[in-house]
Amino acid sequence: MTEMLKGIAASDGVAVAKAYLLVQPDLSFETITVEDTNAEEARLDAALQASQDELSVIREKAVGTLGEEAAQVFDARLMVLADPEMISQIKETIRAKKVNAEAGLKEVTDMFITIFEGMEDNPYMQERAADIRDVTKRVLANLLGKKLPNPASINEEVIVIAHDLTPSDTAQLDKNFVKAFVTNIGGRTSHSAIMARTLEIAAVLG
Repeated sequence: MTEMLKGIAASDGVAVAKAYLLVQPDLSFETITVEDTNAEEARLDAALQASQDELSVIREKAVGTLGEEAAQVFDARLMVLADPEMISQIKETIRAKKVNAEAGLKEVTDMFITIFEGMEDNPYMQERAADIRDVTKRVLANLLGKKLPNPASINEEVIVIAHDLTPSDTAQLDKNFVKAFVTNIGGRTSHSAIMARTLEIAAVLG
């Protein structure tokens, strides 16, 4: 029996190819009480630097495939990674509560995300919530020693299936191989939808 699934046509097109499931790693962690908070701050600094390096590489690739203007979406994420106020609050949380870097990171970034998402009359600030969420996932992955999916490694014609695609994911799609993508969430105005239209890749979201 054939089941038809419906979504939002975020980028026009028709594609036929085998499905490629893009699986996100498990980024769950336990909050741990620590004595050596300096070591946790050092772990945080290393994860932030690794995340900056990764995003810088992705941004350079995006300039080549999407153009400078579209690649500027990564500038906001790089700014989050270097935001002295946020980093200071994370480190203060680690010191004050004597918790591991993962717990300090999540507590502070969740607070910022909640604040920005609540600014319903300010779309710009709501976009910053998405930036922080994307960056937090990358930093957590580096803290936990997990690898995020690498869509750039796809080397055959596929339709990518995922719960969601971040701009970082979308920027790494090679339209010679990725003929379309389908996600559970998102809409026509999301960064991923805009990038899909720039790349001329068919996309159905939501």
